[in-house]
Amino acid sequence: MQLPRASPGRCPLSTLPDLRLPTEVVWRYTEQGERVRVSVRTGRIIPKPIEQREDGIVPELWVDGPKDTSTKDALEKTYAPSLKTFQEEIMEMMGIVETRRHRKSYWY
Repeated sequence: MQLPRASPGRCPLSTLPDLRLPTEVVWRYTEQGERVRVSVRTGRIIPKPIEQREDGIVPELWVDGPKDTSTKDALEKTYAPSLKTFQEEIMEMMGIVETRRHRKSYWY
């Protein structure tokens, strides 16, 4: 497969999977327009390694467990902002009617 020399940007050394030798890689494009890493030494396409986090988890392979919050639930807006105090919101939710109003107090 002949790859066009569209983007010869240098990348750090990479390791060839078969030879286990370090090699320089360049970014090129396939006939389909996909950007791939190509070994300078052999001309073979080198796949990008899977990135791991510091705790060893690979984000692409993560499967949610029964106690995990789904993305849909985490992004759902459940809070309606209001100009009431916390106590006034609780009183409204519990059906408590307060006829008294707070007076402004000044601390000197």
